[in-house]
Amino acid sequence: MKMFRPKPLRSPPSTARLFTVIATLLLISLPAAWAVIPEPPNILYGTITLDNAPVTADMTNVVVEARRTTNGPVVASYRIGSDLQLASYYALRVPLESVAPLMDATNSQVGDRLLIILRDASGVRAQTNFTIVERGDVVRADFGTAVFDSDGDGLPDAWELAYFGNLGRNGPFVGLNGMTALQNYIAGTNPNDPNGGFKLSIVPNNEQRRVSFLAIQAAGPGYEGKSRYYTLESSLHPVSNYVAVTGFTNLLGNNQTVLHSSTTPTNLFFRGRVTLRP
Repeated sequence: MKMFRPKPLRSPPSTARLFTVIATLLLISLPAAWAVIPEPPNILYGTITLDNAPVTADMTNVVVEARRTTNGPVVASYRIGSDLQLASYYALRVPLESVAPLMDATNSQVGDRLLIILRDASGVRAQTNFTIVERGDVVRADFGTAVFDSDGDGLPDAWELAYFGNLGRNGPFVGLNGMTALQNYIAGTNPNDPNGGFKLSIVPNNEQRRVSFLAIQAAGPGYEGKSRYYTLESSLHPVSNYVAVTGFTNLLGNNQTVLHSSTTPTNLFFRGRVTLRP
């Protein structure tokens, strides 16, 4: 029998080469005999970006795992660099069975939902869900997208070019709306628009006050792989002791208007907190 022997590559595989490797994984992974009808496994593959830098084949401390639950047994695992033909890609082989009960508790069936966990020496770095839709699927799922900041000022190059036309500005630069460039980037606002900053609207309404703001989606140049979250906070003092308003914590920005009606006390102060996360 001819044995499958991986050959090292000096450069990342082409798409055609990568699919050849994945097809080979499918072929050599089927068992010779089984107590039930075997199913073609699912193959999940892709690239990884951590800390704004691509993971390469020599970073062997990076591992991708499939589990049913966060602390459950490992269903499938791949350590970066363990197969030289895959170069800087990862590939998870998820074995399937056709009928219940499972002969192997670590196998899966069509319709099962798995957790795909990315970890390194520091612990879990990312996590996503994967549902097995049909037998024999080959699915690409990349972790993270690099956002380039060549001058290291905290502002992605693509964002700086979109708003300023060059890389001559830096994070503390104050735009026409009174916010710094970094604050505008985080809030998703236009530094060149005097009226374009992040603001709360507070309008009296009989004995109530209606507090509202626009929760902007993280989209466009420089926001690849990121999401924007909003928290509304209140305090009896204008500059300190702010606490989150119940039900208005970590709201995902999706270009929606967020509205809160406040009744008591009437001398309450409000502020909004915006964060940008992978």
